Amino acid sequence: MAGTIKTISDKAQFKEIFDKFFLRRDVFIKTKSGDMSIQFLGYADGNVAFKIPRVKSLPDSIVVLTRLGDNTIYASLKLLVRNEDTFTFIPIQFQVIMEKRREERTDLPEAGGKNVLFVTNLMSESMIQNILDLNEKKLGILKDNIKRDLKGKFDRTKIVLLNETRIDVRMKRFQDAWTPIFIRDITAAEANRGDRELSSYMSEIYAKDYKLAGQKELISEITLPLIYRNIIPYGYIQVNNVKPMNDTHLTSIKRLAAMINEYFVKEKIFEPAKERFIVNDVSMKGIGIVFRDRRLLRYFAKDSRVIIELMLPDDNRVTMVVVVRNTIFHDSGIIKVGMEIATIDAISEVNYEEYLQTMKQ
Repeated sequence: MAGTIKTISDKAQFKEIFDKFFLRRDVFIKTKSGDMSIQFLGYADGNVAFKIPRVKSLPDSIVVLTRLGDNTIYASLKLLVRNEDTFTFIPIQFQVIMEKRREERTDLPEAGGKNVLFVTNLMSESMIQNILDLNEKKLGILKDNIKRDLKGKFDRTKIVLLNETRIDVRMKRFQDAWTPIFIRDITAAEANRGDRELSSYMSEIYAKDYKLAGQKELISEITLPLIYRNIIPYGYIQVNNVKPMNDTHLTSIKRLAAMINEYFVKEKIFEPAKERFIVNDVSMKGIGIVFRDRRLLRYFAKDSRVIIELMLPDDNRVTMVVVVRNTIFHDSGIIKVGMEIATIDAISEVNYEEYLQTMKQ
């Protein structure tokens, strides 16, 4: 259920809010990289002060937040003055979001204990993009070879990889659904009347692909996603024809997509991260990991999908897909990344649930 949001801009209430929600509590400043831990120093004469270490400058307007029970409190502030690591702001307004947590997290012991969990074999969407960039020359040769092999069989062939586009309409579609695009003939008006798939294709894809729409002679399309470990789409192969296409054409492109995936495996193009990450809290809905090396943040772009493996104390391995939801920077230098579990296979789910039950005992 969505949370209740209350906005407060009455300055007469500001001192009470700061004393109730910010005094002697964990407070964070929101940044592009994540939430950084800061210290509330006090509120007086309409101004509020925070200690913000290791920061050289701030934008004119910032947002800080804290939590108390089911409440998350956001304060919008305008920068007034800085004195070394002490920053003074003018509070503008507060937003209090009241939303019950879906479940409690179980905190895990620090490294050294027998119940310590590690995330291993990590692969993220941002890693895939970087790997594709680094192998651009090799993959360019692969794409040229495929186009050459298909020459004469299809009138237009296109291979697009994740690193080459951020706004491609087909790539965006395959981020949500892996079903092939299979358009037999856009000119067969009578046969296609009332066809929802064709209607969606014409409005959401064809109309936004200006190059294709400009080639009126191309009347059919087959496009299939390329998917890493059957989990993360990393590109697609597209063919178009001046004649209608049928199931035989679809089968041949499916085989080709499978061959491309096999090539990536054979050439070991996608290599998981070698680092291990300590897990510091777990639940059936998500996990949190911690590390110190800021360079590792490149693996954890907000809202991106990440494939991870957990080795449980009983040697069972749990594979899951998680979505990065938040990053928190603590004064100690520790970085925490909170991730929501998106998918988990049936066996892994049973093993993981049994592990969580043992942690509660």
